[in-house]
Amino acid sequence: MQEKEKTYESSKELLSSLNFVVIDLETTGGNPETEKIIEIGMVRIEDRKITEERSFLVNPQKEIPDFVQKLTGIRKADVEHSPKIEEVIDEIVEFIGDSILVAHNTSFDIPFLNGVLKKLQRPTMDNKVICTNIMTKYMIPDIMSSNLQYMSQIFGIHHSHAHRAIEDARATGLLLLKYLDIFESKNIRKINQLYYPRNKFELDRAIIDAHEGLDKVYETLALISNPCVLTVKGDNGVILTILPIKSPKDEVEDLKAYLGDFRWSQIHIRLCGPFIEGLFFMNANFVKIPETYRKKSIEYLKKKHKLPPAPRLMDEHDFVVTPHLISGQFIVYSFLNFSPYSQLIFKFPSHKKKLHQFLLGQVTRFETQQKGKKKVFIQNDIRDIFLSLFHDSLAKEPQVYLTLRIADIKDEKKAYLDKIEKLSETEVDRYNFPTKHL
Repeated sequence: MQEKEKTYESSKELLSSLNFVVIDLETTGGNPETEKIIEIGMVRIEDRKITEERSFLVNPQKEIPDFVQKLTGIRKADVEHSPKIEEVIDEIVEFIGDSILVAHNTSFDIPFLNGVLKKLQRPTMDNKVICTNIMTKYMIPDIMSSNLQYMSQIFGIHHSHAHRAIEDARATGLLLLKYLDIFESKNIRKINQLYYPRNKFELDRAIIDAHEGLDKVYETLALISNPCVLTVKGDNGVILTILPIKSPKDEVEDLKAYLGDFRWSQIHIRLCGPFIEGLFFMNANFVKIPETYRKKSIEYLKKKHKLPPAPRLMDEHDFVVTPHLISGQFIVYSFLNFSPYSQLIFKFPSHKKKLHQFLLGQVTRFETQQKGKKKVFIQNDIRDIFLSLFHDSLAKEPQVYLTLRIADIKDEKKAYLDKIEKLSETEVDRYNFPTKHL
């Protein structure tokens, strides 16, 4: 398909002009050179609506491995009277036409399809291609798993029979339509941005340029009820301030008084899960702020949050677990080696092993290298306000935070995992992200 050069009046007009065919394959294995297709599902999208579907069971003329039968539910009896791939390939190619090809894993589906065409000495597909899996990783950078079932879950897409081609193709098509709505809301202007949606379309952040004005900043903040981080940048990208904000929509008036004096070029707003995530971001980057502006930032935070110091915070906790911004994910913070980097984002329950290795590694380092002494890496300028705000967050929302001790990690039964499971059951989709996004 040739690149469209037309200039569109709006994102809506551009996106509505594009035709897509979403494809999903089920196969006997992962190697397109030796394995065969057993099912094909295709969904056509025109004017941002699903307009047609096509599905084929295919006789692979070879045994279907047991693991594939268990995964897909497709047995030998289901395909032995089905057409061979060469008997339906013309219909498949005709259905696709010159549409943009979409799959949730194009590196798997497209080579398989082109492999068939090569073996039949037919021209391979040279359509433009979009991978919704890669698109997801660009748009939700912190996501730990982007498989189709999980994406369907967090976007509320009905997906009843995973690993059946037409069901997977339909779910992928609905995911694509969700993303097209987002691209319109973010005012996409170039078709190429569909293929490489980076540095502009991340769902957890908004970047506002100076020519858009502070009113745009305030309008954006007024729509946010969850915690966020506000970063103000001056000329040449110099960071002028970083503010973790608990309830942005309630803090707009204070920020109007604070931000009016800045000569800024960009303001970044980034959603957090828990407020303490914003504190960690501030701690990691505060040293980059020029000294004059550091003082200004600290004055604002102290005036906004009149809190007593929390000197015993480090003694009271070894680890703290809390829900992440993304549904199904969590963050664990280590108090044994307390720094902006001693944390892990994990998906529960699928990352149990990864979580345990992280915790055990922190404990081993604490006991051997640190000789049982906790290390605390907090920027001196913000140490008091950091600890006070951290302690205040734990005290005011105890149901959101789970404290673990070293003994919990060493417990052979790993009973702490039951505690995390209970937290995961009570704090389901706390932040409603990415359904609700910037």
